[in-house]
Amino acid sequence: MSDPVVTLILSDLHVGGGPADKGDDHIYDKQQLVEFLREQAATQEGKRGQVELYFNGDFFEFAQANQAAFKLTSDHYWCTEGESLAKLETMLTGHSDIFDELKRFQDPGNVVTIAAGNHDVDLYWPKVQQRLRQAVGIGLRFEVGHDWVERHGGKLQIAHGHMSDPANKFKNWGVPVSKDPWGAQRLEMCPGTLFMVKFVNKLEAKYPFADNLVPVTKLASVLLRDDKSGFSSVGWMFASFIVGTSWTVLGAGATDNYGDRLLARFELDAARRAKLDSALTSAGLEESRTKLKSEVFTKELLNSLMFDLLGRIDDVTWRALFELGPPPTLGTGDVTLSALVRHIFDDDKTKLRSVAQQRINATKASVVVMGHTHQPDEVQLEGGMYYNPGCWTRYLDLKSSDKVTLEDLKDESWYPYQLNYVRVEPDEYGGLKSKMVCFQKEAGRFPG
Repeated sequence: MSDPVVTLILSDLHVGGGPADKGDDHIYDKQQLVEFLREQAATQEGKRGQVELYFNGDFFEFAQANQAAFKLTSDHYWCTEGESLAKLETMLTGHSDIFDELKRFQDPGNVVTIAAGNHDVDLYWPKVQQRLRQAVGIGLRFEVGHDWVERHGGKLQIAHGHMSDPANKFKNWGVPVSKDPWGAQRLEMCPGTLFMVKFVNKLEAKYPFADNLVPVTKLASVLLRDDKSGFSSVGWMFASFIVGTSWTVLGAGATDNYGDRLLARFELDAARRAKLDSALTSAGLEESRTKLKSEVFTKELLNSLMFDLLGRIDDVTWRALFELGPPPTLGTGDVTLSALVRHIFDDDKTKLRSVAQQRINATKASVVVMGHTHQPDEVQLEGGMYYNPGCWTRYLDLKSSDKVTLEDLKDESWYPYQLNYVRVEPDEYGGLKSKMVCFQKEAGRFPG
């Protein structure tokens, strides 16, 4: 494609089903996106049709909108094309003003591009794209199946960033579709979406801000640390699923205290193992039962069985099987899984900066833009600028020293938002000029 003169990049809007949808985290109480579109359309380049508006992943919140549309048949597969279409209709209806305004924005010749992220891999489906073009205009463009997208002759490089996050990485991002065991074509299920579907969506009914802890490892860490929540086992299960057994991240001697204690309980209690076998039977998980009977009982196997059962048996039974009491006092030098998880997400900015630097080195780009972390960032790297505009949702920038519990996640209005975008355009010397702009922000009023 030939590039418009100006590229405007937004990320992570998480548009859901509107006022009736508890999973809709998009900021729309004052028609923020509609007002942004009108403002940009009124600029000189907007009037001349010289703007590309680029949504850099997670524009849609498919993982939470119209949850009843997705029929959970396997932990390895996400939506069919029909299920994704049903979810899309909920979002189109819930935010008709946004899509009407996007259509008007294109009237002078401006371009709208929607790139897929981990929350809207559903954009891969042809009928989803077709339906969106009906709603937004036939000129609507999509970027799916690419780690990186370039503009301005390669001088601008754009990526959502989820492929650098183990919790939300896809094995086959280029073609994330395969047949499930029943012969239906389904999208790939990434770990983060699986955790949301099986646990976070239920948790959000009582704690609406729970899904705003991005990446989801933040929520896992809160659950691990908050003994009163009753969900420490869920935190351990998901954190272990993401981290694996690489305890060397924080140095020799690090321990997985929760997992060791949970494993010991099953090793010493035959009745508990029998209850686990019964639960697998009632859930119809015969393959998992075979693993339980034939494999050595390890933390890895326990973690796998916990994930298999989550969402397939009632929560009371699940927690009775796996929840432990408060942990004992740790010895000097011990590092818990919670600390390991927090180390990982504390390093998110550094990680994406490193990825951006690698991209600059590989492509000689002068501007790199990423998203996903919901953390705004702007830094001059060697050879180019790196930006992350953050998100168009309320956010909690959780630090290592912060002590946050589930009770702190009840009221979304406590938390701030900062609606940024990145503007990139050619300069007079044949290069690019760029800047990050805050369209609107609101301070939080968290009482803690």
